[in-house]
Amino acid sequence: MAEKIPMGIGQLGFRNLVFKRKFRFTFVLEEICGSQRVPEHFVKVASRPNLSIEETEINFLNAKTWIPGKASWETITVTYVDVASPEMGPLFNWMASVYNFTDPIQLEQGSQRADYTATAVLKLWDGCGQLLEIWTMKDVWPTAINFGDLDYSNSEESTIELTLRYSDVQYENICPGFVISACCSPCGGVAPPDEEDEDPETVPQASPAALLG
Repeated sequence: MAEKIPMGIGQLGFRNLVFKRKFRFTFVLEEICGSQRVPEHFVKVASRPNLSIEETEINFLNAKTWIPGKASWETITVTYVDVASPEMGPLFNWMASVYNFTDPIQLEQGSQRADYTATAVLKLWDGCGQLLEIWTMKDVWPTAINFGDLDYSNSEESTIELTLRYSDVQYENICPGFVISACCSPCGGVAPPDEEDEDPETVPQASPAALLG
């Protein structure tokens, strides 16, 4: 008998389903030059982290396959509304610590990581103000700063667009709060966590000749 499925909206129509919305987020830069921070109020556009995983090609005879290699966090873009407010001061302090464009004679750059990096905290919320998830990015610094164009015929606000590099990421699932358990089986044939209650079996060691048939 041919497989057949319902063609309605399904679980997406459940009454208790909460959608994560793109416009319900806050993004804060903290630990700038010690304890300075840039508040969330002036962020116009942000992004969750992007992860790229290298692929390693394995070749043998007529065939090839791929296995995952090293991973790296890709840059993200954050856009700030440029307002004439003292609260924007830490943002300019941070940018100048990476490359002091305000002093064309000295052109100093922060020497220690604590000088030029910040911590970024991105939070997603539901419509009731309940926290859904937290992304914490460490060792953040801008690789590009775009102070934006100006246009006599355009009524939009001025912006500052930053391309941000970061080294480490921590993810916290707050709601519904499920536990993330990665599968990782060590050499020796140890069963994954969900099979620990079963009788362990010894994986036979085959010789290379036997593996090749």
